[in-house]
Amino acid sequence: MDADARSDAALWLEATSGTEASFGVVYDRYRARIFRKACSRVFDRTDAEDVVAIVFLEAWRRRHEVRFVDGSLLPWLLVVTTNVSLNIERSGRRYRRLLAKLPAAEHTADPSHEVGARLDSERMSQQVTAALQRLGANDRRIVDLCLVDQLPMADVANVLDIPVGTVKSRLARARTRLQKELGSLRDLDEASRPTSGAQSPLDTGATR
Repeated sequence: MDADARSDAALWLEATSGTEASFGVVYDRYRARIFRKACSRVFDRTDAEDVVAIVFLEAWRRRHEVRFVDGSLLPWLLVVTTNVSLNIERSGRRYRRLLAKLPAAEHTADPSHEVGARLDSERMSQQVTAALQRLGANDRRIVDLCLVDQLPMADVANVLDIPVGTVKSRLARARTRLQKELGSLRDLDEASRPTSGAQSPLDTGATR
């Protein structure tokens, strides 16, 4: 049987029994997905690559503790990716605070509508990221897995080892808080500009 067709659980059993190639199959299977996930959180390619390395190192270090959902290791890897990304975000705050104290460069007006649209998008992204950072760590993980990664609530509950009802209630509470906060930010933005096309991803986010 081709190793690539085997479940993660079967490959992991082989890997922990001494078959290094099986670990490589799991790595190749999910490296790109974990990298994309990391890029969405740390916004720096080098940091994202570091996240990938740390995630798989952590997976091997905790190889006898990993959790599978229907034979898949991906939900557990996504949780670890979120945790590692949070740690890197925290370690980078001191550097960002230092940069914030530096004098701002002289502003040069740019009439390009394309640049204006890009700045609007970046502003909204920063607002969403800041709002997420104000949530508790547990709520952030649930929002991240349910709304960003679109994992079913049952899978999130399984991998986090908490009841589905807890996932549902925390998600609803966090989503309401985020929508209220981001809505207030949009109101302030619209009051200072003639029009605003930015839309929060939380307005259209769905869970299964």
